[in-house]
Amino acid sequence: MDTAVVLETRSVVDALRSEMQGQILRGSIPAGTLLPEIFVAQQFEVARPTAKAAIEQLVNIGLLRRSRNKTARVPLLDASDIADLYLTRGVIEGAVVHLLAERGEVPDGAIVALERFRAAIESGERIEELVESDIQFHRALAAATGSPRLRRLHESVIGEAHLCMAQVQARHLLRPQIIANEHKKILAMIRSRSIGRATAEMEAHLARAQKKLVTYLRQERPT
Repeated sequence: MDTAVVLETRSVVDALRSEMQGQILRGSIPAGTLLPEIFVAQQFEVARPTAKAAIEQLVNIGLLRRSRNKTARVPLLDASDIADLYLTRGVIEGAVVHLLAERGEVPDGAIVALERFRAAIESGERIEELVESDIQFHRALAAATGSPRLRRLHESVIGEAHLCMAQVQARHLLRPQIIANEHKKILAMIRSRSIGRATAEMEAHLARAQKKLVTYLRQERPT
């Protein structure tokens, strides 16, 4: 009976986390929003421990930030945050495609994620579906290296990257078909063992998204 209670509790927490994640990515919960546990509990009509657990999950994946003994909030990333994030991603993901291209290894997970991304474009799926497929593509590449440490490094930045990708899609800064084509090129260069070109394609892919987002943020929130 205790096990059943635990499973039921976890399912509610996961459902709340999923709903909050979708609202954050869609911008329904805007950047900078404070999310006290009691507010979340009241807003979604759940118990406070459930709200706390869901918030912790979102903090762990980088979609919320919370300093010690402080209320969680949706990160408000500025141009310097974006530049630093994409610099870090470039170093990590450049190393990832370098390793995979040396082997000529195209991960099945990346192919599946690209197919899901294309399907989401064709069906007009919501922003979070596009972003989730995009995230899964990059995660699959990192996982295929077989390096637990490299994968952990990648996971340490992917939450904030999630927010950036959502902003790119929500504001129509980069057409999804362009992203799909860039993913396809990256896989093609990996498959052909073109190490230099695979790395260059990944760098260009990340740089294009960074430039679009930084330009937008500077126009929206000028210094």
